[in-house]
Amino acid sequence: MKSILKLSATAALLALAAFSNAVITLRMVVWDGDEALSVLRKAITGFEKAHPGVEVQLEQADYSVYFQKLLAQYAGNTAPDVAMLDPGNFQRYAKRGALLPLNQFFSTPGFNIADYYKPIVDAHSMNDTLYVLPRDIAPMGLIYYNKRLFKEAGLDLPDGSWTWDFKPRPELGSKDWLTCLSKLTKFDANGKVTQWAFSAWDNPPFADTMAYSYGARYVKGDPAAFTELNLTDPKIVRAYDFVSELINKRHWVPSKSELDSAVQSQAVDLFIAQKLAMFQCGIWQVPHIREAMKPGSPGFFDWDIVMFPGYQDAQTGKVNIAFPTGGSGYGILKSTPHPKEAWELTRWMAGAPAMKIMAEAGLAQPAIQSLATSDAWLPGPNTSIDQAYPHNRLATHLAVPYVVFSPTADYWAEVNSIVGAKLDNVFRGTVDAKTALSQGNREGQKRLDDILRQENLKPFPWPVGVGIICLLLAAIIYWIFKPDLGKRLSRRQKADAKAGLGFAAPWIIGTLVFTAGPMLLSLLMSFTDWDFITPAKTRGLENYTEALSGKDDRFWHSLQITFIYTLVSVPLGLVIAMSLALLLNAKIRGVPVYRTLFYLPSLASIVASSLIFKRIFQPDGGLLNLILYGPSGQWRLPFLANLVGPHGKLPDWMGDEHLTLPALTMMSFWGVGASMVILLAGLKAIPDFYYEAATIDGAGPMSKFKVITLPMVSPAIFFTLVTGLIGSFQVFTQVFVMTAGTGAPNNSTRVYMLHLYDAAFNNLRMGYAAALAWILFAIIFVVSMVQYRLNKVVYYEGAEK
Repeated sequence: MKSILKLSATAALLALAAFSNAVITLRMVVWDGDEALSVLRKAITGFEKAHPGVEVQLEQADYSVYFQKLLAQYAGNTAPDVAMLDPGNFQRYAKRGALLPLNQFFSTPGFNIADYYKPIVDAHSMNDTLYVLPRDIAPMGLIYYNKRLFKEAGLDLPDGSWTWDFKPRPELGSKDWLTCLSKLTKFDANGKVTQWAFSAWDNPPFADTMAYSYGARYVKGDPAAFTELNLTDPKIVRAYDFVSELINKRHWVPSKSELDSAVQSQAVDLFIAQKLAMFQCGIWQVPHIREAMKPGSPGFFDWDIVMFPGYQDAQTGKVNIAFPTGGSGYGILKSTPHPKEAWELTRWMAGAPAMKIMAEAGLAQPAIQSLATSDAWLPGPNTSIDQAYPHNRLATHLAVPYVVFSPTADYWAEVNSIVGAKLDNVFRGTVDAKTALSQGNREGQKRLDDILRQENLKPFPWPVGVGIICLLLAAIIYWIFKPDLGKRLSRRQKADAKAGLGFAAPWIIGTLVFTAGPMLLSLLMSFTDWDFITPAKTRGLENYTEALSGKDDRFWHSLQITFIYTLVSVPLGLVIAMSLALLLNAKIRGVPVYRTLFYLPSLASIVASSLIFKRIFQPDGGLLNLILYGPSGQWRLPFLANLVGPHGKLPDWMGDEHLTLPALTMMSFWGVGASMVILLAGLKAIPDFYYEAATIDGAGPMSKFKVITLPMVSPAIFFTLVTGLIGSFQVFTQVFVMTAGTGAPNNSTRVYMLHLYDAAFNNLRMGYAAALAWILFAIIFVVSMVQYRLNKVVYYEGAEK
């Protein structure tokens, strides 16, 4: 007995020792690309060696879905321990209690928050509490420039002392930025640009730079908790009009459609191809440029970076420098079971060890000031030739005092998306800045006021809600089984009923758990303000009234867009499908091959098809414009004249708010093969003797179609019409892919499902999205009932009369 006790005690001690020495695994998620991942893994290897017993599992997600994925993981209790975050998104987690405050770790030996650039620390703080330890800062006021093109234009190389004003000042020569733009732009004999002077990686950051340096800001008050927009500021209006002028009148800057139409679809690639003299971006494009242009390789040219010019007031001579910035760091999720180890990992990856490795690779400007001015970041005599570019990396450090962060309030993203939809047309030259900014300010302020009002809502009473749902479910079950209640069944009938319920049980349980359950939960959600992280708040019917009463301007707009798309695409698609079915019903040689060819597009991935059509709809070089206007745009038929854009440009199908919806409608016809097969099956079911009898009676082709074909194939037409209408109301994927999830200029393709998706996953308004889903359910239900009323005109052979 004693031996057994000793063995048990020994086993317990071994188990305890094994438990105490168990390896701790920390999950860390980032959005960095493949090149950065290899550098991060190197830093993680160093961390694991310095911290025995701790392993790090590195995960990567695309930035476009990164924060939605992180939210879903946190809501599902599967969140990582450490997550990469940025100033524009950390508040949505910090305000909901999902992040650990980092101030509690400041007393760690060897750690000093004062080592970090203050602007990036402040941008990651809320209420004087730091939630994200900065890893890098990325001033977006850097201009990459081609030294050869500057010399060819007779310009001195920029040294950072240049300025800009709203009018060129040629007397300043190379010191005037607009003078440089005019000399660096080249045109061919037909007036087409062959070399642009300047482009940012996107138009909004360029406009931000002009507005900031002109002294304007987008919000009033604290950017981390603002209550009023400032978009109607005359300075902002003038800055945006000036950007539009540079793009659409002077043509010194390529438009978005010109970038999309070029072989180099991004500004950085246009710069590498030496068709762009200057390129504005942060430092993160350096690795891509180095990889594309190695010293000594064909196509290499000497290049460097310099700070964006400041605005100089012509009267006072005062110069103001300001530009937007990026940056990122690491936060610790509150759900982590290992906060101390997570802090050690955060401190390592956002500290000198990992920051130095990333700096040496040229991937990110260190957030620690001493590292940003050391040999780890600045090129030195021992730096290799390819790593020495750009030489003037000190400009990144000098730019930090002038950076301006976008508002960091968690509701800025939603408000800014409303404003941004109005501003895209300013960059395209179709709307003046004052009109667009006034509309954006009005609609954005209205949504901002609603957001601030919702912060004081009461908690949602889940027990009461669940009780009401249970009563509703019981009433439905009672209504279903009411006809059989009170009936006396024999022993045999009872046995048969039990057997039937037993066989149906898997389906019944599956329906209740996976269909009815989520539907009822979404019904409850539609009366709440809920983001899946914080406790739900009661909104009552406000989600529905917000949509139906016009508080949400985009609701009725998206519904209108969806109805227009449905009313055009479904009937025309049905006509095309019916025409193809009639053609392919002919008894000719090789018709099975044609049937296959017309059906195959409907099997293709919607995403792949959308990417193909995105290229087809390009204004310059796209297949559609090539067919309509010829290779050089020389065909100018009268019915095409109205499609030509300003300055004689070819129509920009996905960039012109008047053409985007017709373009998507045309794309919908790509998948008519599925409807064609159903209609073809209906045609094949028509007996030949009907046509033979009609021929004997002297009927012609149109009479046969009207009297025989149409009635006999009407069930297939009815089925196709019903499913087509339901599908068109739910259209989403192709719009999301072709418009990058934004809904095209001025929300011209913001269909209903895109609006619902944006509310749920971008704005974290799950309750409002649930209400939108039930409104759509009601609309489809009513439309379907109307269609079934039309079922009386459908001919069913053999049906009772």
